[in-house]
Amino acid sequence: MTDRPNAHDALLSATSELTYERGITATGVDAIAAQAGVTKRTLYQHFGSKDRLVAEALSDRSRRALLSLETNARRRSEETGELAILALFDVIENALRTKTKGGCAFINASLEINRLGHPVREAALAHLRAREALVHQLLVEAGAEDTDLAAQVVLLVDGAYAVGGSRRDPAAARQAKAAAAGLLASRSASESAQR
Repeated sequence: MTDRPNAHDALLSATSELTYERGITATGVDAIAAQAGVTKRTLYQHFGSKDRLVAEALSDRSRRALLSLETNARRRSEETGELAILALFDVIENALRTKTKGGCAFINASLEINRLGHPVREAALAHLRAREALVHQLLVEAGAEDTDLAAQVVLLVDGAYAVGGSRRDPAAARQAKAAAAGLLASRSASESAQR
């Protein structure tokens, strides 16, 4: 006999999966409850509203996604000998090829639910800010502490997810990686010339 996840976790999992596949507004609480194997009453007892459920599902997904991005980028960096900030794009390419074919769940959610202060939008933006902080951290570790450079690389990360997901083309991450490598090389050459 297999262990059945508790209702709370089953609802988070079902919500994450269904809203990613179908979109937030197109996914009803009936479908979420059915996939989770619970009643709508149970859903509302645990979360109070669909908005709160989706926001918590995004926050749960964010914790796992950020840990996976950082861990896998560092692992890839050790395998290839390249900077972790560049290895991050290999991780994104692999994700676009396998589990995130529809792009970034957080970019998608922030675009679909774009009302200021909405809990779903806030959860999505919290992840994007945390991912931006990870990019900044990896750049600092690479000796490139530069706010403008960090903003540019964040755009490349977001663009890799957006273009890769919308076109179903994981190679977008490889192209973004090449652009990031060019930015880093340009910065390094500029610093050397100033010395």
